[in-house]
Amino acid sequence: MEEILAVKGLEVVLKDIRGTEIRILQGVDFSIKKKESLALVGESGSGKTITARTVMGLLPERMYVKKGEVLLCGRDILKASQQELRDIRGVKAGFIFQEPSSYLNPVFTAGSQIYEAIKKEGLKGDEKKAMCMKVLKDVGLTEDVYWRYPHQLSGGMQQRVMIAMAIVNHPFLLIADEPTTALDVTTAAGIIELLKNLKESYGLSLLFITHDISLAASFTDKIAVMYTGRIVEVSHPLRMMGSPLHPYTEKLIACLPERYKPGERIKTIEGAVPDFRSLPEGCPFHPRCPYQMDICRRKEPPAITIDGFTVRCFRYGD
Repeated sequence: MEEILAVKGLEVVLKDIRGTEIRILQGVDFSIKKKESLALVGESGSGKTITARTVMGLLPERMYVKKGEVLLCGRDILKASQQELRDIRGVKAGFIFQEPSSYLNPVFTAGSQIYEAIKKEGLKGDEKKAMCMKVLKDVGLTEDVYWRYPHQLSGGMQQRVMIAMAIVNHPFLLIADEPTTALDVTTAAGIIELLKNLKESYGLSLLFITHDISLAASFTDKIAVMYTGRIVEVSHPLRMMGSPLHPYTEKLIACLPERYKPGERIKTIEGAVPDFRSLPEGCPFHPRCPYQMDICRRKEPPAITIDGFTVRCFRYGD
């Protein structure tokens, strides 16, 4: 099946004010096929959002790609000019941000912002407006939302407007960066159901960013677990939830509240994600790992393949 996105050996660094290079992403590899969904899972600070922004050519100031490839529909976007990137965004890949209220312009109506997102050339004004009305319906909003301002919409409605802007050009890939973060449980469930439906009706490939491995397992085709800018495990959701390979994945699953009876103490992962400026030698997870061995403190484990799935851990392989 055709690959829509292929990230190969991606390394991203941050140059601080002193000129020191801090490695943020290292050796990131994953791919998403046509109409396939992949969830990128990990704690805050693991590198998920930076990975997504790299795919869109939206890295923050002082961050840059040191090596690797990001192939979107076969085109390496790391070699694209700024104008080419602007042409790619929205057409080949759409992006849904965490906080819609921060990205929707408060002085323009929802409809005008969707209208401006349309990149297809040669359309008349009434044709563009018709596209806006259709996409509003597709994301579960009524036509009157077209004339409403962001402050007149609930958080869930704002997120649906953001989704409409992301899909109005029928992109091949949709990137959703923690799209339910600021929403209540019921509204969040509605957004997830919407993404599932749009994936089918629009034939989308989906890169879903989340810290919730249980949510990822509920509707995506593959899960890639990130820790300190590295992908430490890639697997099928059922396989991962039932038989996790990496100790970090195992601990993420052990922390899920639904695995405990009322009144039981929920486990947590001891320690914290280390600062990128002072990563431990060897495997970055070894200070928090119950299975650590001497080699874990000296060397970083390579990625190995087991039954078609990938893991970085010295407990496997020769």
